[in-house]
Amino acid sequence: MTTSMTGFASASCLINSLAIVADIKCVNHRYLDLHFKIPEELRQYEIQFRRTLTDHLKRGKVECKISINQNHGSAEQRISPQVMRNLQELEQSVTTHYPGAHKLSVNDILRWPGAIQEDPIELKAIADGAKHALISAIHDLTIARNEEGGQLKKIIQDKTSHIRKLIQDAKPLIPAIVSSYEVKLKDRIRQLDIEVSEDRIAQEIVIHSTKVDIEEEIQRLEVHTSSLLEILESDEAQGKKLDFLMQELNREANTLGSKSSNIGTTNIAMELKVTIEQIREQVQNIE
Repeated sequence: MTTSMTGFASASCLINSLAIVADIKCVNHRYLDLHFKIPEELRQYEIQFRRTLTDHLKRGKVECKISINQNHGSAEQRISPQVMRNLQELEQSVTTHYPGAHKLSVNDILRWPGAIQEDPIELKAIADGAKHALISAIHDLTIARNEEGGQLKKIIQDKTSHIRKLIQDAKPLIPAIVSSYEVKLKDRIRQLDIEVSEDRIAQEIVIHSTKVDIEEEIQRLEVHTSSLLEILESDEAQGKKLDFLMQELNREANTLGSKSSNIGTTNIAMELKVTIEQIREQVQNIE
């Protein structure tokens, strides 16, 4: 499957009073490059988080952020008995010295630091919640990257079809190139009014035809485009293979351009190079 390397996804997991959020951002990169930003208390689980990501991602610069947010509205809360005893003792001490002092109200007690306690959450439960959020984010990221990959695949297929058309346009020009050179050579000989044997003329034509023969480049271009389309249909990671093919296609297009001896093949070679570069730009986004 053709998968894009770029994308963003976010997912969360609620553990009692904690909302654990995993954010993943991916951009193009030659290899898989992971960067983590996680709370210190979860640092010991970073290797596990990395392994989870590497099981699903093969290439790209990946920035993963895991955050822990307190959600007081969903917490199991209770009054601290120790704080209540301390407040009672303090109140008695104050009223002893200042009999006219106001007693503590319920609101005063609830606002006192540490008066309200929440059930502690084990670190293992937090780590499990973080991994669950991470897996959910990876799932959403994969869907988004596959959708974009499908669009990239269609663009590359269309461009490849254009290359194949250019190849077919170039084939009929091969004999015409040699024939044109033969006519020009004989005209030049007549203009110079010199005697040249037919064998010598034929030898020059053969030498020239060898120099300008683009049949081999045409054949390799056809093989490479077929390989390109096959890779796009494979289930394996495609990016590196496609990148290598782009180098091969570009090399053949350059060779074809260097051998061009008429405007027809020159224009085709230029159009080939432009189209190959357009494909290469899309390939840079593929995992």
